[in-house]
Amino acid sequence: MSHYLLNQAWNREKERLESIQALHDPITIRHLEALGVDKGWHCAEVGAGVGSIATWLSERIGDSGQVVATDIDTRFLVALSRANLDVRSQDVVTEPLEAGAYDLVHARMLLMHLPEREQVIEQLVAALRPGGYLLVEDADFRNHQVCSPPSGLLTRTGTALVRLLQRGGADPSYGLKLLPALVSLGLTNIGIEGQQIVVPGGTEPCAAFTLLLEQLSDKLIEAGLLSWEEIEGAIQELRHPSSPVVIYGPIMISVWGQRSGG
Repeated sequence: MSHYLLNQAWNREKERLESIQALHDPITIRHLEALGVDKGWHCAEVGAGVGSIATWLSERIGDSGQVVATDIDTRFLVALSRANLDVRSQDVVTEPLEAGAYDLVHARMLLMHLPEREQVIEQLVAALRPGGYLLVEDADFRNHQVCSPPSGLLTRTGTALVRLLQRGGADPSYGLKLLPALVSLGLTNIGIEGQQIVVPGGTEPCAAFTLLLEQLSDKLIEAGLLSWEEIEGAIQELRHPSSPVVIYGPIMISVWGQRSGG
């Protein structure tokens, strides 16, 4: 994960991750419930962030189950103290999950950041028990910060973020490629859903947009993609309490499938 652009030591990174989970957790939980996650399941939450989904899983599976929550930086996970939750500092690119060990493997907004994404998704499938489910969720960022009424500044800064991600080895439209990937790996009972994230300007959920701009501001300026004045202006426009703008975030693509043999 050496190409990962976001600085996990940034002093507001926990706040940024919490803003993302507030937007996306309801989508993820709905799919996990539909897959039938239940007591006694062994689950892996890969790229666990601040641990909201790992915590939900640990409550769902009960004392007879187990959740393994992995991340390359576990500073926001170590405080999770649950007997059925195992927090691991682990880079899945070089340290794959145990083969054939899990009833469920879940990863959200992880694969798009990894140049080795095809290798990793194969490893995630290999970690499933026969009959186990893989749920992977990634975004299509190409319309990030397009809004109505139109704002040239917000659209320009959103486009710059996408270009920066691409230059760093990320694939901002990888969500659209998840379904073919799962089909090619032989999973069955495959399903897909896309959900557009829409946020009114000046509201609390806009933190997911403003904190991303703040986190990457130095890199955007160094790359010649934006000026500080443009970044600051976009943040102010997103935060303005009387903003009439409706902002479009990434389309979250959720894809799931089952390993045969269950």
